[in-house]
Amino acid sequence: MTDRRKAIAEDLRALATDLKSLLDSATTDPKERQRRERRWRALYTALGVVTTLAARRAAAKAWAILTGEEPPTKQPAQAASPAGAHAKPEEKVTQEA
Repeated sequence: MTDRRKAIAEDLRALATDLKSLLDSATTDPKERQRRERRWRALYTALGVVTTLAARRAAAKAWAILTGEEPPTKQPAQAASPAGAHAKPEEKVTQEA
C-alpha cells in the first residue's frame, strides 16, 4: 500500500512539473526572454570588469606598501618580426634552387 502511495505521489509531482512548464512556455515571449538574458549577461560582464579593475588597483597598492617598490607591469608587446629575423646571420636557412 505504501509503494502505491509513493508511486501516485511521484506521478502527481511529475504532472505538476509538466503543467508548470507548459504554463511557462505558453505565457512567456521568447524574444523577451532573450532580451532579459542579454541584459543579465551585460550586467554580469560589467560587474566582472569593475571588480577586476578594483582588484588590480588594490593589489598594486598592497604591493607598493608591502615591498616599497612599484608593482611589476606588463611589458609592451614587441612588434612581430618576419620569420628568421631574430636568428643570427649564420643561423639563417638559405634555400638553394
